[in-house]
Amino acid sequence: MKSAVLALIATVFLGTSAAVDADEVAVIVNKSNFVNNLSMGKLRKIMLSEELKWPTGSRIIVWMTPAGGRERTGVLKLVCGMSETDYTLHFMHSSFKEPVTLPKTAASGPLVRELVAGWVNGFALIWASDVDDTVKVLSIEGTRPGQPGYKINVAR
Repeated sequence: MKSAVLALIATVFLGTSAAVDADEVAVIVNKSNFVNNLSMGKLRKIMLSEELKWPTGSRIIVWMTPAGGRERTGVLKLVCGMSETDYTLHFMHSSFKEPVTLPKTAASGPLVRELVAGWVNGFALIWASDVDDTVKVLSIEGTRPGQPGYKINVAR
């Protein structure tokens, strides 16, 4: 309750960007990316490497935090409806049908953020609290972290 009151006060006095809950995960891309909003369905397809290219035709480079972390585990459950094991099996099975592009992994959210900032086609999901102005945060279904109705909330 106390954190909800503080978030409300921050929203009123500082605007929505300051009222990011610690358990929200932001979808980030390189600042030069023209995409601003994704549906949950499109987000899922990108995470599962079923959608490999941006509308411009350039290849999407998916970055993730290490397996086993709450951030990644929660994202896989919310976005893909899968456990880590299911996610690994998905790529294993897909590789029998056609060549598969595996997500790249970096040691932490801040490192993932740095890599997305420096990689034109970079894409990732990291804790909203790890986001800074070096990357662009996408809206999901029209909402962003810190706004009512934001869909990617993961228990820490």
